[in-house]
Amino acid sequence: MKLKFVFIAAMSALLSSVLAAEDNFEELLEKYKNVTSESLLAEREKKQSAVILKEKLDNTFLDGAMIAVPEKSYSILKTEVTQEFYEAVMGENPSRFKGEKNLPVEKVSWYDAVVFCNKLSVMYGLAPVYSVSGKSDVSEWNYEPHKGDGISNEVGCNENANGYRLPTVEEWRYAAKGGQEFKYSGSDNLDEVAWYDGNSGDKTHTVAQKKPNGYGLYDMSGNVWEWCWDSGSYSKRFYCGGGWSSSAAGCEVGGRFWCNADHTDFDLGFRIVRSLSKK
Repeated sequence: MKLKFVFIAAMSALLSSVLAAEDNFEELLEKYKNVTSESLLAEREKKQSAVILKEKLDNTFLDGAMIAVPEKSYSILKTEVTQEFYEAVMGENPSRFKGEKNLPVEKVSWYDAVVFCNKLSVMYGLAPVYSVSGKSDVSEWNYEPHKGDGISNEVGCNENANGYRLPTVEEWRYAAKGGQEFKYSGSDNLDEVAWYDGNSGDKTHTVAQKKPNGYGLYDMSGNVWEWCWDSGSYSKRFYCGGGWSSSAAGCEVGGRFWCNADHTDFDLGFRIVRSLSKK
């Protein structure tokens, strides 16, 4: 009789264990379904956001905005990179003069500009031009735009890459001349083509409000200075074109200045180019 009671008790415990396991299994399965569904939904939303962002970049910022430079193998953005464009790619806007969406972005360092170029290239499935320690993925550069002094290792340039990049000083000057022989980009009358210390009211202005040069490029004199790729001595990089606080002399096509690559200022921005010969 005692043996029978022990057997029944053992079977009851086993059955309870099985039932509990089944309950746990159902619970775990439901959790798994929920987690899987949330993960798939998040991934789908991420992909949809990427598609929407690319369409926005196409329609708002790049559609017809890259001008092929005559007799050269590169195209150049017809305006300075705007705050809206920069924020769409980088997720932030460091500029001092905020307001109109088509104001040029400023307070960006040379490092910030090359990070922008690589991120934009990846969005379009293009080969990034710049690398640090052989890595073109900016997330591996140990650099946060506007939050650090700079990138500790040298930035390399892949001349065979087909992505977006900064112009060289030579490329910038050629494009700024616009096939014309003017002192400033598009005219000998600076007020026709530029915002500078004589007419800016001590601030930036919406891009493409002044007369373009012969290639259809705006604000290559004045509004904000524009970073170029070339290096000066040590870690210094060149910039061209003059800005809203510049004298007339600073806005001449042939001028160039340099400063540290980590320098930022509220009259310093950039525009991008892309090599047409690269596939």
